Amino acid sequence: MRWCRLAFVLSVCLVACGAQPGSASRPPLAEISPSPTTASPSPSPSPSPSSPATDAPVAPPTTKPVTFTGLPDGSYITHLHSTCRGAQTFHITVLQTLVVRARGGTIEVSSGYFGRGLCVIVYASPTLASVLTTRRI
Repeated sequence: MRWCRLAFVLSVCLVACGAQPGSASRPPLAEISPSPTTASPSPSPSPSPSSPATDAPVAPPTTKPVTFTGLPDGSYITHLHSTCRGAQTFHITVLQTLVVRARGGTIEVSSGYFGRGLCVIVYASPTLASVLTTRRI
């Protein structure tokens, strides 16, 4: 208990005297004040070089197109599977409907699915009984 009181009294004395921890290593205020300044010529205004609007890297697109050609015109259900087989055991998610006009159509697929060996399945029937075509992404 005595040590606590002694420590408290010493810290009050240090604060009251204006001493702060580490103040001995600081130079006095007079030493750090700047020397009298002399007038220096102001630089003439000149156009600054134009900088790019942002220096941040461009973010990759969130979706990428997957195009199918040579298909009969119509609307087709598309799924994402882990293999290029139409069996539902390989199903990952349902994608958007593929609309084919003039024997071609495109759907947008999330960029995160690319480069992982996954496959877009285009079903020939709404019952998912037969596969029209596949595309590995």
